[in-house]
Amino acid sequence: MDGSAANMTSAGVFRPARVSGAGRGHPGLQAWLRGLQSLVAYWAGRYAEAVRYAEAGREYATQAGGTSAVWLPASAYAALGNADQAKAAIHEAEDAWSRVRPDEMDEMGGICTFNQPRTLYYASDALAWLPDEAATTERYALQAVQAYSDRYDPAWAFGDQAGSHTNLPIARVANGELDAAEDALEPVLELPADQRINGIVHSVRRVHQAITRAGHANDARDLIDGIEHFTHTPANALPR
Repeated sequence: MDGSAANMTSAGVFRPARVSGAGRGHPGLQAWLRGLQSLVAYWAGRYAEAVRYAEAGREYATQAGGTSAVWLPASAYAALGNADQAKAAIHEAEDAWSRVRPDEMDEMGGICTFNQPRTLYYASDALAWLPDEAATTERYALQAVQAYSDRYDPAWAFGDQAGSHTNLPIARVANGELDAAEDALEPVLELPADQRINGIVHSVRRVHQAITRAGHANDARDLIDGIEHFTHTPANALPR
């Protein structure tokens, strides 16, 4: 998921008391707000809360018909261990693309809209929580990496691109392919410090966790060292 949203504070657009009044009567905005609240809760590690926000926005998304209908709650379900619900959410989002009718939120672009590359990234992010889904995780992650390969594409976002690259090594670690995992993560570990936003650092730490939980720490010392060096100075710790 794009960690740039998670890097922002809970003030302003993230505080429902300030924005929900303006959004009443506009299902697209309400759906977007619930999706954004779900995203922020997910990156904060409040997975049950993330699911509640996503489910609360579902009716609004159906009414609006825009791309908010494909804003996935799958990662939060997967983080809670609900594999069936996570996979169902992925399939539901993929099916929703055939019914999408771009609305006013989509016309604003940027974080106000949802694109198909992000659907691939979010799907791989969700499946990366599920050790038994390594092959499917790798498939979605490879598709997402390819989708974000052109930085001049309007859908490109460096946070989503980096996130896609972190889900790929998680799948490869599960298959015992440590060299391939290191190659997949290398573009992320090369990011400058000012791009090490919260979401990217969080995703890189998940690779670290995947390595240690699989018992590969001794065989992947260089990769472990690279990850720990990368996460030592995240962007939000830099002087302002």
